Amino acid sequence: FCLGASFEESMQRAEAAKTSGDEKAKVLGLLKAADALVQAGRLHDAAKEVEQAQTLIRELKFEEGRACSMVIVAKIYAKQGSLSTVDQLDEALDLASDAQEKFRKFGSKKSEAAAFLALAAARHANKKYEDGNLAAKEAQMLLEDLGDKPAVAEVYEVVTDGYLMKDDTKKAAKMMYKAKAIQMELGDRVKEGECMHRIGKIELQGRDTDKALAALEEAKKIFQELGEHKRVAAVMTTHQDSLMKKGKVAEAVRIGQQIVTVFHAAGDTKGEGNALVTLAELLLEKNQIDLSGKVLASAGQLFSTIRDGEGMIRVNEAGAKLKNANLKREVEESIENNNMFYNYPVNTMVEMNLAGQVKEALAAAKKGL
Repeated sequence: FCLGASFEESMQRAEAAKTSGDEKAKVLGLLKAADALVQAGRLHDAAKEVEQAQTLIRELKFEEGRACSMVIVAKIYAKQGSLSTVDQLDEALDLASDAQEKFRKFGSKKSEAAAFLALAAARHANKKYEDGNLAAKEAQMLLEDLGDKPAVAEVYEVVTDGYLMKDDTKKAAKMMYKAKAIQMELGDRVKEGECMHRIGKIELQGRDTDKALAALEEAKKIFQELGEHKRVAAVMTTHQDSLMKKGKVAEAVRIGQQIVTVFHAAGDTKGEGNALVTLAELLLEKNQIDLSGKVLASAGQLFSTIRDGEGMIRVNEAGAKLKNANLKREVEESIENNNMFYNYPVNTMVEMNLAGQVKEALAAAKKGL
């Protein structure tokens, strides 16, 4: 499992295991990758890795691998939350509990701790918050016996998830500060920054803007010192999203411009292109259609230079929104000039999903003629 390891580190180890030539190692590599993907919120990708692993597990009759897969599936169902069915959430409880018992028989304390954390997550998802915290405490005791401090920090993150489900942001933040203290003791600056980033998100959820901005600023400073430009941009994006939710589009645009600069300074063309697309969408929110078009064109040029198909899809999707906004603006200007009949046939405007506005425009135009 990925207890205490970063996403990048876990994926590297998973890839090494998958290509080692040993079938059982490949199973564990697939499951380690799945675990990392669950942590990153990429549940669909995680499920694909588990599916591949389960095929090999059946062929090899690999019981340890089967127990590991049970933990991952339980985590996926728990992470899905309301998207999981009642049966899936019940199954998550059973899978995690059964896996914990198997690992105890195998004598694997760290794997048993991972199963306890999966059980905690499943109980939280089933709104059994106190029971979930008890399972997390069991995991913590096992990991402390092993002296595995990075993994203990992860226990606090699981408990944090439970408190957030209850919307208890104060206790959630308290747990993350405990996790941060461990990372500071270990000297892991990246994880320290990630803890502060998460604390910022928690404070935003609790509507304490001052604490949130202070936490985000601290996270950003840590990542800037480390030269982690993607993480710097991620922190800034969290701030930007909070501004958009408050309707502060102009301020969000300002942050968007800064994010573009971060990627440009780092020489990250793909990141810069994606940041430009996001900025173009924000400008469109402000009804700055012409400027949005120029920014989007710049993004398209960058993606074309590096032959990024996914980036071009984003540009095309944003371009469709821009086109509709531009047509809408021209229709409105035509209505004001009482000449819409000469420039915009009714069927064209209907295609623009402006049926209601077309009706109003016709009435307005008739009055003017």
